[in-house]
Amino acid sequence: MVKLVLAGVILIAVGRQFARDLRRPDLWQQPLQPGWLVLAGLLYLLGIGFSALYWDRLLRAAGQRPSVGGMLRAYYVGHLGKYLPGKAWALFLRAGLARADGVRLSIGAVTSTYEVLTTMAAGVLLALVLFWVLAPDTAAAIDWDLFRRMLTQDITGQTVLDRKVLALLALVLLVPIAVAIAPPVFNRLMRRIAQPFRQSDAVPLPRPGIAALVEGLVLTAFGWLVLGASLWAVLQTVVSEPPAWSWRALGLYTAYLSTAYVAGFVIVVVPGGLGVREFFLTLFLTPELAPLVGGDEGRARATAVLAVVILRLVWTAAELPAAGLLYVLPGGPPSPPTPLP
Repeated sequence: MVKLVLAGVILIAVGRQFARDLRRPDLWQQPLQPGWLVLAGLLYLLGIGFSALYWDRLLRAAGQRPSVGGMLRAYYVGHLGKYLPGKAWALFLRAGLARADGVRLSIGAVTSTYEVLTTMAAGVLLALVLFWVLAPDTAAAIDWDLFRRMLTQDITGQTVLDRKVLALLALVLLVPIAVAIAPPVFNRLMRRIAQPFRQSDAVPLPRPGIAALVEGLVLTAFGWLVLGASLWAVLQTVVSEPPAWSWRALGLYTAYLSTAYVAGFVIVVVPGGLGVREFFLTLFLTPELAPLVGGDEGRARATAVLAVVILRLVWTAAELPAAGLLYVLPGGPPSPPTPLP
């Protein structure tokens, strides 16, 4: 009940602010270009595909041999579970679908959890590095007042977000994920998650090592860069003078997106990070878009709101048919799992 109340408060607060911003008549004078939206959706599917590939490698390292079609079906269909309250539904749905392809339930649950935590850690770690390298350095020390105003969204279009403040925010988000993925904590967590499956699925649980973690951080980091490109594609159709392509722009948009996404993951009370992700993306994009809309602070914020709402809709519109198509297509006969040594 507390989670439901908190989720409702977050959604109402963010929704009311977004509704006020979206009432601006000048916001709807810019025609949407379907080509950019289609590209943004395809980039999203490709971006999360790097995490799917990493999950497949974890399964195979644990002695499982799912077919490519079955693995993709379990991952993309299971991804829709994030829209249900609680963070575990996506993992259980994925593990359950993978079982039909010969993957043991306990191993599917453990590797799914490890993949998600590694993907989130890669996103916020990449954001920390990108903020430090690419964001402007405007103060000699951390501006704690700016950090406070960021968390309360008291940010104007003229505000310059200092790299130390942005890096601090990324570090704050990284700490709980780093703790959860630490071997002593993770192994204990996995024993608890896999407990419902152990009586009928009594196999040793996989324990990914440092090499698997480093591989996952590198592999999924490429996925975050592709998702940053998806955000850039959306901005091409909502901004009258859209940002030009550059590696710096890609890096900053990737850092903004990954930080907002991980914030929605860490704040567990809302399904799919709904509202939380949009809150932080609007916060980051408002100063970024102000110079592109003539310095009009109100229009910059409204444009940022429109961009993050469209991004959410495009991503959902992309994954629903993709998951439906993978669900109905045959994935080939399941391969028998190889016992762990």
